Amino acid sequence: MKIPVLIGLCAALAPAVHAGGDEPPGKVVTTTLSQVRSTPEAFKNIWVRFPVQFTSMGKVSNPFFTQFVPDRFANFYCWADEQQIWKKDQYESPFGLLFISKDHRQAPRIYGTKVYERMMVTGVVRNTFQGEPWIEVMEYYTVKKRVSTATLAHMHRADTLMTKRQWNRAISELSLAPGEELPKHVLGQIHRSLAVCYLRLGESGTALEHLQTALTMLPTTDRDTQEMARLARSRPESFLDRTVAAGHIEDHELPMWEAFGNDQDSPARPAAPTRK
Repeated sequence: MKIPVLIGLCAALAPAVHAGGDEPPGKVVTTTLSQVRSTPEAFKNIWVRFPVQFTSMGKVSNPFFTQFVPDRFANFYCWADEQQIWKKDQYESPFGLLFISKDHRQAPRIYGTKVYERMMVTGVVRNTFQGEPWIEVMEYYTVKKRVSTATLAHMHRADTLMTKRQWNRAISELSLAPGEELPKHVLGQIHRSLAVCYLRLGESGTALEHLQTALTMLPTTDRDTQEMARLARSRPESFLDRTVAAGHIEDHELPMWEAFGNDQDSPARPAAPTRK
């Protein structure tokens, strides 16, 4: 009698393998991928729904016993929808533990998904390992609007210029970034960055206009932007960049006659004084 009991116990403990079309046993929790990753144990064996940005197909080896074997599951990488992928560290940190059964009706379509394409994913956190959730995708559908390589390039350059306190040049880059195809929250981040630049330059009126627009586009949980708007109204001078940078000017930023001038065109240096 011990053998049947042991077999039954193993079957009960083994993780269930779900093919496409399974219905969730209960309520699906709408959340974000960042939240799931921050507390993966809290979401274990729970159905979750969150938006992502597709990165690429992947191939993950199994460092521990798991149902996600390569011959039965396809693996793909995504950025969380809320990730600011115009920043290098965020761009280089996609999440790669999303799996879809190769028998799933939607599996063939995942191979044709384009980079940056946004999807709403419904899945189940099947395992956690080394602080990361292993998620089986049960369903997904495309979400309209996404970023483009050109937009990310402008936003990345603007972010770099802002760290160098080159506010006017950052404004020029940010002004080229918006487009009708962008997600609402990305447009909100562009307006927020424009507000920072204008506040640093002392143009609080223009900054407030951008902040008000940003607040209509960013999540209501964005307390930092709300606090920035409050301070921009009450103490805009606190944002003013009072540091005068005397940085090195590169040759390509000099006037042509200075960058490529010869000795004849260059102003003569005063002669050293001589003793009589």
